Amino acid sequence: PELPPVDSRAALDFKGGETAALNRLQYYTWDSNCVWEYFETRNGMVGGDYSTKFSPWLALGCLSPRKVYDEVGSYEKEWGSNKSTYWVVFELIWRDYFRFFAMKHGNKIFF
Repeated sequence: PELPPVDSRAALDFKGGETAALNRLQYYTWDSNCVWEYFETRNGMVGGDYSTKFSPWLALGCLSPRKVYDEVGSYEKEWGSNKSTYWVVFELIWRDYFRFFAMKHGNKIFF
């Protein structure tokens, strides 16, 4: 079957799978240097360079938090660290904390 057209309102033309996830990680970290400005842009809603946009690949297991952590660490070794590189990792840790908290407590977190 033919894929539906990409919605013009979408921030990115998301593609599934590990290859697409690794391409996004490469682009965001190395090719565009967006990771260096993450803290300033992370709450922007529209546009591919606002926030990492890693969430769908993390949620589906196409990209691991460890891989993102390692890649940011490699970036910091080459270019240095700043508030933005720190916050990419910090928010990745919060993501896992809430994920495991929800697994432990289930529906009780909503009441």
